[in-house]
Amino acid sequence: MSIACHINVYNSHVDRGATVTTTPLEHYEVDESGIVVGKPLPKLWSKNTVTAYDGNQLDLEIYGKTYTIKIGEEVEVASSSSDVGMGVSSCKAYCVKLIGTEIVYRGGWQWGDTIRQELAGPIGDGEVFYPNGDHFKGVFHLSYASINGPAYAAEGRYTFADGSYIEHAWINTSKDKKPEWWGLDGVFRIKYPPRSEQYPSLNTPDSIAMFLHGGRRYGFELFLGKSYSGEDSPWVREWYAGDEIVQYKGPDDLFRYEVLDWHLDETSREDCTTLCITLRAIDGKIYRVEQRGGDYELNKYDNRIYKPSTRVTLWLPNGDSIDHYGDDVKDFQPYDGYVEVHQAETAQWRREHWEKGKLLEAGEWRRDWRASKKVTLPDPTGAGAEMQANVWADGHISYNHNEWVYDGEVKNDRPDGQGVLVGDDYHGKRRYEGKFIDGQYVSDEEPFTGKVMLHVKSGNKSWSAYSSGSWKYNEYDIEAKLGKLDIDGFWNYEITKITQEAITISFYDETYMLTPDQPLHLFKSIDGDEYSDGCVYDGDDYSVDLTWMNT
Repeated sequence: MSIACHINVYNSHVDRGATVTTTPLEHYEVDESGIVVGKPLPKLWSKNTVTAYDGNQLDLEIYGKTYTIKIGEEVEVASSSSDVGMGVSSCKAYCVKLIGTEIVYRGGWQWGDTIRQELAGPIGDGEVFYPNGDHFKGVFHLSYASINGPAYAAEGRYTFADGSYIEHAWINTSKDKKPEWWGLDGVFRIKYPPRSEQYPSLNTPDSIAMFLHGGRRYGFELFLGKSYSGEDSPWVREWYAGDEIVQYKGPDDLFRYEVLDWHLDETSREDCTTLCITLRAIDGKIYRVEQRGGDYELNKYDNRIYKPSTRVTLWLPNGDSIDHYGDDVKDFQPYDGYVEVHQAETAQWRREHWEKGKLLEAGEWRRDWRASKKVTLPDPTGAGAEMQANVWADGHISYNHNEWVYDGEVKNDRPDGQGVLVGDDYHGKRRYEGKFIDGQYVSDEEPFTGKVMLHVKSGNKSWSAYSSGSWKYNEYDIEAKLGKLDIDGFWNYEITKITQEAITISFYDETYMLTPDQPLHLFKSIDGDEYSDGCVYDGDDYSVDLTWMNT
């Protein structure tokens, strides 16, 4: 349901009948489903009853008096005051504002879907009017996937209903094309309320909050400095879907998280704000929260930034962590959406789907990259240059994200001793088992120290349904070395073994032998495009002849 009503609280200073200052104190949002005839209007301080509501007009009865609020109107329904002295009084005004329930877009639009692309959507200059009084004006960008596709995000100025704003904000318009999701995406709002030197008791604290999905708060909002209630140390509120999560120590005793430490990082990640908070919860346990907002990518077509993203990592007291999009966790627990759960004890992670606090489904447990150490190691086969690798404490090593995987004895973060090395599909799942020294596989046989030169005759013929083409050849000499053959058409063929008697060349489960007295001929055909019925109408044929020249 959409937000339909606001409760706004203002504090004013009145000096001998004249209002000197008016400062917003509190702001609450009421969902349309919460406005029920015969029941109180939620979050309103005074004792009240909703007597009528039709979406365009709201009638409230408060202490026997009836108030009528129409769409767009803000009506004061209750107030209180206290004497400050010297003819000055402090007044609180409680106001109700009825708003619409639909998001309105005005601006450029693109039409024309194709079989491969959906091209309908907002594009160019545009404005979004939110029912809660917020407003966005900016430029709607092209899709990353489609050169002329719909806008996936827009950059511009986001103005909140209370008049404060974010100068460079992003809104996401790609969520199933549903306007109710056209809201701030991955944005931190650092709010500096106006200050009164004359009446410091009215000042509200600076705050840092994360917004997404229609401008609603998610996660922990950090408040700094002295508040109107006298607070003089950092404190937080937890928000979920725009509602504050309130905990109680007793029937009438509210609990507030203790802020042990906090840090706002605006420099280490490019164009990304990160808020890190360490909290002591009601159970006395310590939790760490890392809220990242405003991280985005470049559009390869027009070089414009198009995709804001929000990520939050919650570190639990036992060392486990939960990674999510900023709106999936509530009360330090997975609640509604997809989360990644990382277990410290097992060094594994899995993806889980939750709905209203219940686990619906979960993926398989996998090795957790966070539990590994990133290092640079030599190619474990001895056939190539250095590779990036992740090393786990149990002797498991992943090279270039599982291009090669090693399990066995490890010394100085590299294979050393007995172990097994297995390649991915690119390497034909090749397997090396035995002894490793200083990060590389060592064959049981005496290593070949000689030098073998090969003569290469490489051929290529391009053909199509309309032309058979002709062969073109190239001849040259190379030195036989372990690793990729790197010959046109045979790039993934590898020299896996060299001895005085033979050279072994492997391609997936295929093995070829080249000897001094027997040249090796290889042929490969690579298909190109197809007709709609699946018939291939062009491609390339490759051939190579390898001849052992000398030892």
